[in-house]
Amino acid sequence: MEGVKDQGISLHEAYSKYSGLLSSVFRLKHFRENQLEAIAETTAGRDTFILMPTGAGKSLCYQLPAIFENEQEDAITVVISPLRSLISDQVEALVAKGVKALGITSETDDRIIRKALFRRESRPALLYFTPEKMQKSTLLHDGLVHLYRKGKLARFAVDEAHCIVTWEEFREAYRSLHTLRDDFPEVPIMALTSTASPEGVVHICRRLKLRNPVVLRQSVNRANLTYTVKAKRHGEMFADILKFIRKSHHRHSGIIYRIRRGQCERLARMLRSNGIKAVAYHAGMTPEERELVHSKWKTGVHRVIVATTAFGMGIDKQNVRFVVHCDLPKSLENFYQETGRAGRDGKPAECVLHYSFQDRKTILDLESSSQDGRANPALDNQKRVAKIVQYCEEKSICRRVLLLQHFGEAFDQKDCGNRCDNCMHRARFVSRDVSAEARLAVSLVQAFKNGHQNITVRQCVELFRGRDTLNTRKNGRHRNLYYGAGAALSHDLATLIFDQLLKLDLLVEFKVHSNRGNYHHYVKVEASLADIIFY
Repeated sequence: MEGVKDQGISLHEAYSKYSGLLSSVFRLKHFRENQLEAIAETTAGRDTFILMPTGAGKSLCYQLPAIFENEQEDAITVVISPLRSLISDQVEALVAKGVKALGITSETDDRIIRKALFRRESRPALLYFTPEKMQKSTLLHDGLVHLYRKGKLARFAVDEAHCIVTWEEFREAYRSLHTLRDDFPEVPIMALTSTASPEGVVHICRRLKLRNPVVLRQSVNRANLTYTVKAKRHGEMFADILKFIRKSHHRHSGIIYRIRRGQCERLARMLRSNGIKAVAYHAGMTPEERELVHSKWKTGVHRVIVATTAFGMGIDKQNVRFVVHCDLPKSLENFYQETGRAGRDGKPAECVLHYSFQDRKTILDLESSSQDGRANPALDNQKRVAKIVQYCEEKSICRRVLLLQHFGEAFDQKDCGNRCDNCMHRARFVSRDVSAEARLAVSLVQAFKNGHQNITVRQCVELFRGRDTLNTRKNGRHRNLYYGAGAALSHDLATLIFDQLLKLDLLVEFKVHSNRGNYHHYVKVEASLADIIFY
């Protein structure tokens, strides 16, 4: 095999070498921050880690040298990408620019793969595929070995590298990416992401076995985004979202995230019935259906897409003016990624998160169903969820300070420019002792347990406040001794009391599976306190 040589060049030399392609292929006049540095390092054969915010031009760092090296040396840059839709978008955009690029999926004919890997005249500059395709295709692996022995593998680019941290728990192929270094030890590797905490950077570098990588990072602050966290009130959230869109974004493109497929379908229908051009997107649809929805949203036929959180990674739609989360994101990394799909054109965009502490259990239940071989995956999930809960519940510190701090970046609150709810509305806090009400709330829960009735936290709040509804009268619940004990409390304060009791583990939630295969969360007094009488 022809070894990879260290062809280290200065930034001036790199500019002279690549600026022509920058202009002729990408129609750009200037390199953005760290792009030229990344190109110089990777073409010198060094491993690199590129951390840039969404829309900063990460892909150019490997696309530009790939085009040059293919023209000069018939070399191929291999891009490992997480989603077929993302591969399709990237390849389509490159081909439109006249670049030789190929995406390999499960539908790709073996003859096309052989031509790309074994015939010199057919070699693309960039070859895209998923980790699963690399893991399962013997033909693809043999072709890469052939190129390696010929010295024609320029580099591996692992795009959206944060997936190594966030997706390896349910996509086993992400745990096997170390084979790139094992099987092709002389080929430089470039990892690229817009989302990685300092711990995440270390984890990714170790997983990929990067050798003394050059880490190029820049601020991940998205100054044009406004961050708002709103209390999630069941029964009122849809009206709030509808008002938000009609008032500020009636003619704008936006994304609304929900956790479950059925929720996406229902919300999209409700928006359409109220004159909003909305459509659902989720994994329950066929690839063809998803592709059609995505295409119509990108071209503006659909204004709003209501999707599960896998949607949107790497989308090249510049004019998304809002992102709304109806449910708690899985982590701060996920939240940053998902909100980062707004305002890629640099113009103002809004990010709204509807938060309820009760959503925490939903995320933990979804995460606990996966097993990834780590020492304690449940503890890792709890830590990630705890950080996003802390972000949501903070009422005084700037949202940007909290978010960027998680990614190892210091941020001065005065630079926020009132582009988060905490900075816009400086909170004034009033201290109030609610210990007596908290004791009564615990007693209400224990009384139901003593009566062998299961009760949810939401039902507890309504009963504690003395709401007179069919639900509160069901099975004689209104006859509980503590029914209406918190009648003087607002809904928000009563909810806060129950949330705090759960956080302090004075109350605990437990799951009961139904005959239909799903389950419900009910609440009880923590076992060690169950024999204490609260009056």
